[in-house]
Amino acid sequence: MRASRVPTTGKDNKAIGRAIIMTSQDDTVRVYVLVEVQPGREKEFMDEVLSRGLIRNSRVERMDVVHGSFDLVVMLTGAMKDVDARVIAMRRIPFVLRTETLTSFGMFNWEHLSDRLNK
Repeated sequence: MRASRVPTTGKDNKAIGRAIIMTSQDDTVRVYVLVEVQPGREKEFMDEVLSRGLIRNSRVERMDVVHGSFDLVVMLTGAMKDVDARVIAMRRIPFVLRTETLTSFGMFNWEHLSDRLNK
């Protein structure tokens, strides 16, 4: 992934955003899956994801247990068709109560972002 370089002016927020948005050359997407499971089943969910091979064609970058409306956040990257198949398989795990999938349409590289903020 490469960041595009766009000339910016001090008040041109759209141009600043374009300068730091990462573009994908290989149609790789990043997806965040918010998962609610039956109480106390968080570890079982993570074990089930691993035992079913749901990370074979997509990459699980993180599985975090969180507080709030959902119990876990799973971050996947890979080709859209592979990631989509993994999300559907996660939804079929018996003790999953609900999911919400957030598909990233632009990725920010922290170095480019912090460089812009420090200027």
